[in-house]
Amino acid sequence: MPQMVVDGRTLALSHLDKVYYPRTGTLKGEVLRYYAAVHAALLPHLRDRPVSFLRCPDGVAAEVFVAKNPPPGTPGWVRTVEVPSSSGELRQVVLENGAALLSVVNLGCLELHVPQWHAAAPGLADRLVLDLDPGAGADVLTCRTVAGMLRERLAADGLEAWVKTSGGKGLHLLVPLEPTPSARVSAYAKALAAELEAARPELVVHTMAKARRTGRVLVDWSQNAAKKTTAAPYTARAQERPTVSTPLSWAELDGAASAEELVFTIAEVPERLTAHGDLLEPLLDPARARPLPAATAPRPPSATAGGRPGKGEDGKSEGGDKGEDGKGDADDRKDRGTGAATPSGGRDPLVLAPPVEVMRPAAVPAVPRADGLGGAGVLYELKLDGFRCVAFARGPTRPPFLQSRSGRDLTAEFPPIAAAVARLPAGLVLDAELVAWRGGRFAFEELLRTRQARAAEDVALGLIAFDVLALPGRDVRGLPLTDRRRLLLAALAEVPPPVQPVLATTDRAEALAWMEQLADTGVEGLVCKAAGSAYRPRGAGRVWVKYRRGDTVDATVRAVTGPPSRPRAVVLELDDGRVLLSSPPLSPLQSRQVAELAAGRLGAPVHDPQYGDVRPLTAPLRAEVTVTGRPPTALFVRLRGD
Repeated sequence: MPQMVVDGRTLALSHLDKVYYPRTGTLKGEVLRYYAAVHAALLPHLRDRPVSFLRCPDGVAAEVFVAKNPPPGTPGWVRTVEVPSSSGELRQVVLENGAALLSVVNLGCLELHVPQWHAAAPGLADRLVLDLDPGAGADVLTCRTVAGMLRERLAADGLEAWVKTSGGKGLHLLVPLEPTPSARVSAYAKALAAELEAARPELVVHTMAKARRTGRVLVDWSQNAAKKTTAAPYTARAQERPTVSTPLSWAELDGAASAEELVFTIAEVPERLTAHGDLLEPLLDPARARPLPAATAPRPPSATAGGRPGKGEDGKSEGGDKGEDGKGDADDRKDRGTGAATPSGGRDPLVLAPPVEVMRPAAVPAVPRADGLGGAGVLYELKLDGFRCVAFARGPTRPPFLQSRSGRDLTAEFPPIAAAVARLPAGLVLDAELVAWRGGRFAFEELLRTRQARAAEDVALGLIAFDVLALPGRDVRGLPLTDRRRLLLAALAEVPPPVQPVLATTDRAEALAWMEQLADTGVEGLVCKAAGSAYRPRGAGRVWVKYRRGDTVDATVRAVTGPPSRPRAVVLELDDGRVLLSSPPLSPLQSRQVAELAAGRLGAPVHDPQYGDVRPLTAPLRAEVTVTGRPPTALFVRLRGD
């Protein structure tokens, strides 16, 4: 049986010579090679989204059916997740790597369809989609006209749109959003489509009835509903030809002289990627996401020319039509539903009670690189100088609770923060830094004063959240950090100061630049966290680390601790007279260096009340150290040798 090695896994492939597209003679093996060629660009658009498949195990001319559950034969190492469904819990595949992708394609999964939300937050959309489907007598160039109007209308609301072909006869407009409930996104999209139909009834319709679509373009807004999905970028389509849902530039779309210029197949798309890169890559940048407008003022659907009211936000009464290309969305062929659940599903929203044990990052001498904490990426957060604070929102009938790192109750000491937390949804638990701000910089010393003194001098307080431990009715500590970060941003999307999320990035260079640019404000350094890490306090030092920027100074080594042949730490006297023990312990290389240069200079061991058993040096050594933090710690850099 033929084999392929992908991402370190050996896949057994079957029936590579089976004809998948009879009109063009395209074989299953060619489809597999296509997905192997584009998987690096495709997978980021699928990340953490449950996938629905259109399966064509015997080719597009044979039986074609929708599969939401993992297809029979799916390897056990392929990730699956539980997602809400109207009939109970539904388990779906999440494609995390090329091996998983190729394994399901080998099982006949030709088309890939995903919702507008992530598995960690069902029903919380981070993008809006508008599917432009031409009726009889219209084509993709007609869709282009409508796409241009929608692009301008979205821009008026502060939203930026990207475009791709559907892989059929239409276009898809995609808009990155700050996480927003799917119902609200769908309502906005429907109102937008109705507004455009009212303005251009000869060109646009927003209802599914085929009789009204001749010569017009359907602006299908319904795919924003939580239970609906859309063809993913770069997915092959089950058409007569092996076409692909292909990203376009607006200039390319505007410049097309014929509809055929906007049709791309599996033979052409890999070359486009090589030449242009992923034209939809900006969609993946969280900085591009914008909030959905709070309200719009379009004419209601019932008042539009020739329109009629729909029966619901999810588009049921207006859905179910397969579209002019005869294929349509995967969920329109066999809709089992993946509707979003209510936040707590009727359960007690308070799933965590204080105190909880917190994760404590270990100190490191350098900022780790993106593969430095396990290889799955690193999230870099600003390190602020304040009080660690776990904030428990407990609803209108119970006071909030502000827990210190050690478990102490801080609530009474910081009334403004307690009042802000009280306004958050009951059951929300945030891990955060409680900070004070004065004179343009963070002022830790203000946190040590009485609340009356702070109030008298108008000291600003803030709660800078860097993690979410629980949502109403749901403990999320077991989720990967990237998912918890998304949930945190969604939970605080409309929350005003003093509660706000910490500044964070996955770009190490950007994080280092932030740290330097904000040094004058009192930013201490960076906390660096493995992107896939769950919130597990034990073992935190392996996946969460902290780097403090500090001053490198000269110091005198006065003593060492531990065996003379393998010193564990050094006792340092700074030039200003302060005496500090190096922390963290010496690395093996540093320990060997100190042992070699201290040989012949060590006196008899003595017990020091602060540092334990130490061996003083009879002749001093000079060292370079970095002094950071509060209280100050000395990070040993090297012996000077002079």
